[in-house]
Amino acid sequence: MPLKAAIILCLALATVLHAADKKPKAMRTKGEVLFADEFKSDKLDEKWEFNKSADGAKFPIKDGALELDQGGAQGAVIWRAFDTPVQDASIQLLVRPWACNWIAFGFYGPGDRPGGERKLHIVVAKTGAVAIRDVKNQDSLKAVNTKIPPEEWLRVSFESKGDKITVSVNDREVLEYKTELTEGEKAGVLLNLYGGKGSVDEIEVKVLK
Repeated sequence: MPLKAAIILCLALATVLHAADKKPKAMRTKGEVLFADEFKSDKLDEKWEFNKSADGAKFPIKDGALELDQGGAQGAVIWRAFDTPVQDASIQLLVRPWACNWIAFGFYGPGDRPGGERKLHIVVAKTGAVAIRDVKNQDSLKAVNTKIPPEEWLRVSFESKGDKITVSVNDREVLEYKTELTEGEKAGVLLNLYGGKGSVDEIEVKVLK
């Protein structure tokens, strides 16, 4: 390979790697912090729960971020209950769907099955699309294409207040929607990945006043 071509290739690879490592700055969302996790320790906080089985999904912490690995399961699902249910709240987190179909996150209501008590979630696809999705009917209520490559980190904020949803990406509001699906008590937060592996970091949940 000619020297000039090799230099161009190295620069291109360096650019891609840098993009994958660069994380957008935290957004200044309102409210009181309910919990925050930057996944800096070697293992998960004990308050995170998931279905444990030999062929189930894996949740290692790699390079200071949570990796969701579908493994032999149908999907990678992990959740964390709040000490006390809340009404209006927001989630802010870093998402990188580098090797999966999509990563979803949202609140679940009181009940015995966290996954079964969800009404809607926010879906971030490796295509760069971000959508508000009805969990039961699997309908996309509203969506936007950010055109951000899957190897890059997206900082996504999802605010649920009354019947109103607001979604921001990298400090820019991209979606607003009104639906009764977002109303009511929120007992915890759930992350879900489908179709491979993806990464999540710097999750922060706040109670809105």
